[in-house]
Amino acid sequence: MIERLTALGIVLPPPLAALGSYRVVSVDGDTAYVSGLGPFIDGKPVKGRVSAELSLAEGYDAARITMLMILSCLHDAVGLDRVERCTRLTVYVRAIDGFTQHPAIADGASDLLRDVFGADRLPARSALGVHTLPMGIPVEIDSVFRLSPRA
Repeated sequence: MIERLTALGIVLPPPLAALGSYRVVSVDGDTAYVSGLGPFIDGKPVKGRVSAELSLAEGYDAARITMLMILSCLHDAVGLDRVERCTRLTVYVRAIDGFTQHPAIADGASDLLRDVFGADRLPARSALGVHTLPMGIPVEIDSVFRLSPRA
């Protein structure tokens, strides 16, 4: 998968370490569970609410940046060569009251997965609105990935 990312001009950020008492990536057999992660640029969290401090496009970008962090953490934990596909995403969007375009924000993550794995391997997904998220981030994503068996 590294070759595919390179072909797309994508560079993964450094992986994020756990910020509490949990594992960022927990592997059980051929399944990798990735804890809820958010968007970080140069080690600092992206902050703001969608439709207040951030535009719809910036929220989409925050979800994309978050998925890049998820792939980076997977690469660090198991190696991207073992990742076959994402099977499940839950995208939490921190936005103003009355915001209803959560799926458009979640597309930032899904579109990246589509570009990397192909449209036939898109995951099941939920996109939810929330009042707050840790550190004031606009998006948090937890995910599940299928892994190939170890050689």
